[in-house]
Amino acid sequence: MKCAIVLMLALTLSPSALFAQSNAQQAAHDMFARFLSAMTNADVPTVTSLFTEDALFWGTGSKSLVTDPAGVLAYFTPVGNNTPGQTLCRALDYSVEVISDDLALLSGMWEVVPPGQEGRTLRLSMAVARHNDEWKIIQFHNSAVPQ
Repeated sequence: MKCAIVLMLALTLSPSALFAQSNAQQAAHDMFARFLSAMTNADVPTVTSLFTEDALFWGTGSKSLVTDPAGVLAYFTPVGNNTPGQTLCRALDYSVEVISDDLALLSGMWEVVPPGQEGRTLRLSMAVARHNDEWKIIQFHNSAVPQ
């Protein structure tokens, strides 16, 4: 009887409802992986392309809230001075919370390891949303871990 009830419930849900959470969750994981890869490869155009034009952005060294592409570009421009592949950027631990079919929140820790130096651990939170049929970062906060 329990199996029949579960099957009836599954059949009444639309396919998009059945897979929405995994799609949004996967999009958040993919976005973080793309961000880390672009940072490791000193690929500023790719990093900045991950953000919507009206993203809300707090970088580790931001003195004010960045709300436009020029501010995001200015923040990440120094990354382009790195030799691609030499500064490793990697996820340490993070979680994804699915809010809807089109929105997920990611929060966790990542590390930047320059060549021959100790890694710097950072905290990160980002909201990713489906924006014109493409997943983008709509909110980003990065900060140093308190000592």
